[in-house]
Amino acid sequence: MTAAGGELDLGTWVLGRDFVEAYLKAVGNTSAVYRETGAVPPMAVAAQALGAFIQALDLPPGAIHASQELECGGVLRQGDRVRCVGRVSRPRKRGDWSLMTAEFQAGRPGGGVVVTGKSTVLVPASGAVGE
Repeated sequence: MTAAGGELDLGTWVLGRDFVEAYLKAVGNTSAVYRETGAVPPMAVAAQALGAFIQALDLPPGAIHASQELECGGVLRQGDRVRCVGRVSRPRKRGDWSLMTAEFQAGRPGGGVVVTGKSTVLVPASGAVGE
């Protein structure tokens, strides 16, 4: 894991048709828009990024995902290669909990950021990450 504030490489993925179909099935989306246009749902990218964060941070039992923000600055297409980087804030104590913010940026390598997100995670103070 990286120290709070440092950049964390969350991976590079190819957003293939199988990836999109698996996401749409998991969330029960039956709309044809993504199949017909070849676009990738921004929330699918966010889910992939959050999964990478969970693995990288090794959160303790009892951690709670409290909030999520997502911003899209373009459309990713099926077959696009996407690089994702993240950053984690220093934990802030609130009673028996530590709050931390995990932010990510995803985009085509060399092509700019397309999707950004921020999640707030509550961690039991006794198991706080990065302290």
